[in-house]
Amino acid sequence: MRKDMSKVIVERPRVGHSDSRSRPGRSRPLEDEDGVPLRAREPNGPPRKTKWLNENLAPLKRYLAAQAGRPWNKVYSEISAHLKPSSTVQQHVRDHIEDIVAVRTRMRGGKVVTIGRYGAEAPLESDWRRLFVHPRTGLLRRNPHRPAIGQLARLGREARARALAERMVEVGPDTQLHLFGQDWFEVRLAPIRSRERTRANGLRELVVKPYVDVVKRAGLSDLPLAELYGREGVYAIDKRQISKAEKKRFGIAG
Repeated sequence: MRKDMSKVIVERPRVGHSDSRSRPGRSRPLEDEDGVPLRAREPNGPPRKTKWLNENLAPLKRYLAAQAGRPWNKVYSEISAHLKPSSTVQQHVRDHIEDIVAVRTRMRGGKVVTIGRYGAEAPLESDWRRLFVHPRTGLLRRNPHRPAIGQLARLGREARARALAERMVEVGPDTQLHLFGQDWFEVRLAPIRSRERTRANGLRELVVKPYVDVVKRAGLSDLPLAELYGREGVYAIDKRQISKAEKKRFGIAG
């Protein structure tokens, strides 16, 4: 494993704080859950303004793929020799290993299963990671069941469509039925309006007119609007819980 793997993957060249985000061709810095840019930190010191964490995992993926057939303990020892957990940047690289390799596995009924974060088991056939550690031999192996990128995208679209169909029914161009918790609601939609505005510098921009989504206001869902309603550019202007007779009429169980 190359000694500068952590630099290749996650460290940018040194740049000034003021131009680190504005130069053409630079990717957006990695952000935390609050949208705050993550930066490499000195041990027990303030964030450095000269290096940004980046998400270029291709070198790590290529390295791990090239190790297929080798004992995982030896591969991991080589990784650990170059990527120290005491370094924030290098630990960041180590954290991505299990995004690529199914390390925690066991045999179940003569087949390899993977073990999730909370102990749940899943067949290797359903695991999207490209590599796994065989629980008996300890060898790093390629996952023969991993679908191609195009197939992954198709499977993702199909899964999202199934999830949407389980909680939402279209009954008209601006009316949907939604399952929130244990109850079904009729939701009426309206388009989100916008207008063009000319800025002081002469550029024109679209400005979204204020609106209130009644589903969001009631705290019934935390999904983004486009995902909630299965389309872009609409919001809920009215909602009401439907009766058992209406559920029967629409073929809704429960």
